[in-house]
Amino acid sequence: MKKIIPLISILMMAALSHAQTISNTLKLSRSEAIQVGLKNRFDLKANQYHVSIAESRIRQARNNWFPELSGEGRIKYSPQLQNSVIPGGVLPGFEQGGLLPLTVKNESVFSLNLSQPVFNANLINDSKLAKNQLAQQREKNRAAEIDIMLDISRAYLDAGLRRLQKRVAADIAQRNREYEKIAEGMFRNGSLIENQYLRTKLDRENADQLQKQAEQNYELSLMHLCYQLNLPDNTSLQLTDSLGLATQDQLYEQMAGERTELRQLELLQQENKLNLKKSRQTALPSVFLGANYSRQFLSADFNYGKGRWWSPFSYLTLNLHVPISTHFKNKAVLAEYQQKISQNELLQQQKKADINYEVQQARATLANAVLNLKNAADSYGLSKTIFRNQQQQFRLGAFDYSNLLDTEKSVSTTERNYIQSAYELILAQIQLQKATNHFNTNP
Repeated sequence: MKKIIPLISILMMAALSHAQTISNTLKLSRSEAIQVGLKNRFDLKANQYHVSIAESRIRQARNNWFPELSGEGRIKYSPQLQNSVIPGGVLPGFEQGGLLPLTVKNESVFSLNLSQPVFNANLINDSKLAKNQLAQQREKNRAAEIDIMLDISRAYLDAGLRRLQKRVAADIAQRNREYEKIAEGMFRNGSLIENQYLRTKLDRENADQLQKQAEQNYELSLMHLCYQLNLPDNTSLQLTDSLGLATQDQLYEQMAGERTELRQLELLQQENKLNLKKSRQTALPSVFLGANYSRQFLSADFNYGKGRWWSPFSYLTLNLHVPISTHFKNKAVLAEYQQKISQNELLQQQKKADINYEVQQARATLANAVLNLKNAADSYGLSKTIFRNQQQQFRLGAFDYSNLLDTEKSVSTTERNYIQSAYELILAQIQLQKATNHFNTNP
């Protein structure tokens, strides 16, 4: 009884440990993996700051229309009074002209200035450019998300491929262990020479080594997937999507909206045209409304408490600024933006041709992948039938091991081809999905 209690405790601890391992396993489909990656990636979070900065620049451009209010103070002290010329007969007792000190030692002015733009073409164009920069940044973020979604999809598919390769390697190792057992029995019965028995043993050891390598490759692929999802390396992942689900259901015959590459070029073209317009309108006059509220103090001392020496000194202005030399200075700038507009038009045409070729190539690749998968599936079924027949003949001693080994190689090759074909089919679907702009943040 005393021995049973520790044994029960050990079994309970093992069960709890196994249950905890299962609960800590993260099960993900490819769509779920993409959503986790988009949520966890630090670079995507950092890109959102670019959007916030662009939005801040829009507010900055709008704030430039607010009135400019400033305070100003000026104190002028003259120890020696300046003389003023007084014509004769102007003042009583001064029949002849002369010099008289009519100024004061302390001349102080304190004022509030208000400047309100009424019309300024540069401020109008700056607001439009800020909105364009925001649209460009959002489109760049969208392009970055699509690239990351593609990287995650490829990492997920690669992990799925490595998982199947590990399973195939395990099957091959199991078959080679069975061959070794059959060969050992035949060798002991004297129906098989020692060299052929040793060959089956060597093939089993090689198959075991290949199985270990396949397991290592699978673990490395999961580590790479964790990196793409920005998860800890020790995260236990379980892939719920299988390469065996490869189908040709989604052909994406029509484009889903505009590709982000073209949209970015269009926004860049809008920016070039806005800059061209801004350069041309720089020569337009600007109108500002000004207001000044001032109080002037004139006295021989600094006793500002004497109200009798204070007097109002305020005014309103309407300012008109007319550039003259700008017409000549901006000729080179106008030529630069005109060249950028022409350049961008050519880039848009080339990008359209690139996208058209990418779509055609993706569709052709998908069609070839579907055909290759069908042929690989047929070959795989045929090779398994041949192998089962020859394995039975080998058990009965009616078939040479070398011929069985050749068949084993054919089965292994067809298994790998079938898995690779399924992988390439799903990868071709992803490429077509991206080419036709069906790759969005809601896969």
